[in-house]
Amino acid sequence: MRKTMVILISLLFVSAAIALAGCQEKKVVEENNGVVKISVGYLPTDHHAALFVACYHPEIFKKYGIYLKEVEPKKKYELYKNDKKIADIELYLIKTGGADIMNLLAQGKLDIGLNGVPPAVFYIDKGCNGKIIMCLQGEGSAVVVRKDIPANNWQEFVNWIKEQYKEGKQVKIGHPLPTSIQYVMIKDALKASGISYTENPNEKAMVLLVNCKGQGSMPQMLSQKQLDAVIAWEPMPEILKSKGVGKAIVYSQDLPKSNGGTWKNHPCCCVVASEKSLKEKRDAIITFAKLLRYATEEINKNRDLAAEASTKWLGVDENVEKESVKYIKYDWRIETFLPGILEFVKAMNNQGLMKNMLKDVSDEKAKEVIFDFNAYNEIKS
Repeated sequence: MRKTMVILISLLFVSAAIALAGCQEKKVVEENNGVVKISVGYLPTDHHAALFVACYHPEIFKKYGIYLKEVEPKKKYELYKNDKKIADIELYLIKTGGADIMNLLAQGKLDIGLNGVPPAVFYIDKGCNGKIIMCLQGEGSAVVVRKDIPANNWQEFVNWIKEQYKEGKQVKIGHPLPTSIQYVMIKDALKASGISYTENPNEKAMVLLVNCKGQGSMPQMLSQKQLDAVIAWEPMPEILKSKGVGKAIVYSQDLPKSNGGTWKNHPCCCVVASEKSLKEKRDAIITFAKLLRYATEEINKNRDLAAEASTKWLGVDENVEKESVKYIKYDWRIETFLPGILEFVKAMNNQGLMKNMLKDVSDEKAKEVIFDFNAYNEIKS
């Protein structure tokens, strides 16, 4: 009898929790006449061309029954589903990197973040209550060295670093931000090539890794020889090439991995949603994610859409953008990049970045912690 009572009480608690979650979503919707507000953080990159295309070309997406209506360019949009407004979308440009987007998500200031997999994984490990619900693209970064450096590929650059070290010189390589995908990849590539590195300017090592706090300062730092090289996301590598400041010696998919092979077909940017927002604004978030899915599919039918929208949105030369998008693999499907995402978890464990929920976990546990596959299945449907 006592066991039966315990089971009944447990069921009541579960039912109450489900009802409360439903009430929260209903309350948010009712308070705004059926419309919720979704705040979205993104980066200044053509990796996020799906967002730009969706904003600039609502006419393309009306056939899907989901589209945006512009209120304030690059900032405010209305999201429509079956010709009914369901959300106000507010866009926030975060110039520094995905780590800052994830920090804002953790603070409850953003509902959705468009950012790299490593910062998402790093903050999820810390318990930020966010989940990856879909991917955006893969690859799309490069190592760019100053044009006067006698190296035209990764191995030549490695040899040059070793020569500099013999002469008592330390090579400086800039990256956008700690835990960025570029940060994780350059550390792993240096390790694979037997190059010692440090982030402390007072420590002795072949390479000093420099936090550029975004990518805006990279052209100046290279041209003034404050840095010898950078690892950057597109379109910065093509911008540096077009300015004559540097030359791309290796694209990210060809960088060596410390456990062998290269990073071919590696993931880059994804869509992360806060778990609280998924409960309270689920329909709007899934609908917005579906729009990004459809935009990605349209880009793959016509790559010029990505170049044209990114040129307008980012203010980059059209020829630079047309070159840039060649190096980006647009794909929203988690299964395409899942092996690479799990590879990043391992690499970040090796670098001591995983300290909590993802420390030394199995692949199955990592998937459980990182993804919301229920949301992803809704986006797929």
